[in-house]
Amino acid sequence: MAVKKSRKYEVDGAKYAFDFISDKLAGIKKVVNDVLTPVDPTTNEFDTVSSSDEALDAYKVAKYGSNKAGAASETSIEKLSDEELQDYYNTGKKSQTNEQFVEEDFDSPTPIAYNTGSNVDDYQRDERKRFIFFGKKIKSDIMAYPVDIDPNQDHFKITRYRYARPDVNQSKPPRKEDLVPPFGLARINVAGDGVRGSKQLGSIILPMPKATDVNGVEWGKSDLTTSGLAAMGLARGMSLGGRLTGKTDLQRAIDMNAGTGGGAGGTQLFGVEQRGLPDFFNRTRQFGQARMAQSISQFAGNRFGVDLDADTFLARTGGQVLNPNSEMLFQGPVIRDFSFKFTMIARSEEEGKEIRKIIRFLKLGMAPKFRNTVFLETPDVFTLEYKNGKTDKDQLKTVNRFNPGGLALTTMNVDYAPNGYWSAYRDSQPVQLSMELNFTELRPIYQQDQDITPEDSVGY
Repeated sequence: MAVKKSRKYEVDGAKYAFDFISDKLAGIKKVVNDVLTPVDPTTNEFDTVSSSDEALDAYKVAKYGSNKAGAASETSIEKLSDEELQDYYNTGKKSQTNEQFVEEDFDSPTPIAYNTGSNVDDYQRDERKRFIFFGKKIKSDIMAYPVDIDPNQDHFKITRYRYARPDVNQSKPPRKEDLVPPFGLARINVAGDGVRGSKQLGSIILPMPKATDVNGVEWGKSDLTTSGLAAMGLARGMSLGGRLTGKTDLQRAIDMNAGTGGGAGGTQLFGVEQRGLPDFFNRTRQFGQARMAQSISQFAGNRFGVDLDADTFLARTGGQVLNPNSEMLFQGPVIRDFSFKFTMIARSEEEGKEIRKIIRFLKLGMAPKFRNTVFLETPDVFTLEYKNGKTDKDQLKTVNRFNPGGLALTTMNVDYAPNGYWSAYRDSQPVQLSMELNFTELRPIYQQDQDITPEDSVGY
């Protein structure tokens, strides 16, 4: 619901103004050092002022306007519930420097350091580079909330890029490659692959959010019966000990020294290290017994139309079961998600415009591009940084880093009335709003990524 604001009234030598929602008193503000300060609804001052003739007059104006005949019958003021009064007070207290009345103009905001001034180029020269286009100066946008945020304090930076596909597989970590310059061979570091294009489309500077990161990988249980173990041993032999399936000589040597590859003098049968002929015959006999138990239980179950598995047969007849040879095996990486929540309060008309600009900028970046009825283009991607300073080297070491290859903005939730009721300035800019952003990295983080982070940092 819209908030109706009164003019200022003098009560007992002090000036007060009154806010009404749905023709009910929602709050009282006192002029203190030329600043409108909310009055706590639990105080005697609130009770005294709300019971004054001036408060009643403001109530009549808010409810009836110029209809003096309709207002004549009003002798008392209706108020919001105690809980609603407290909520409205809490909101106003947080934003008391933002409160503006109808007869007052918005203040001009203090410009942000990277919006104007000589130090702009120190932050991101490419972002602020001006060029002439049909006689008009054009510059890449850098938006900020609050507008006077200090870049030399901890802050959060979001940069938007075009989506690019230089290769069919962009899920590779940083690596070293050979370079043959004019004067000989050299080794160079190559960044990990990603879909971030080179052209920046703008940046947003925000206060530090709640910083958390979760790293994970997928591990899953794997069982092998005796038959499966035998098949695995055969497959391993056919792959020449893993050579044909990607295992390096170094990996095979490590396995041999660890006793998992059939150490010196040993052989592999059914995936189990064998030492000596007697043990070979013993293992063969055990394998035959396991196969016999499986065959007997299957035949008997089919004969009587029941499901009789080998483990049930063995457990009930001999108190044993087939060894499942259970292990946890690596199944793949987990791509990380990040969620952030920001509360924004417009302290000026210009800051309200900046907030709207930020919201629109993010919505444009996450939206797919329509080409035709057959094809859609991928949305833009983003990079995220926790920073303290204006250069690329000023990333924080005390919190996690984000994949430089790009992140997708998957969901964006903006609540324009986070306190449950509509409260806005005269230009309808919400007094307060909350913005929730959910990003997902576009490729996993590999060990090679962690290796290149500073040793005194927490890594990605």
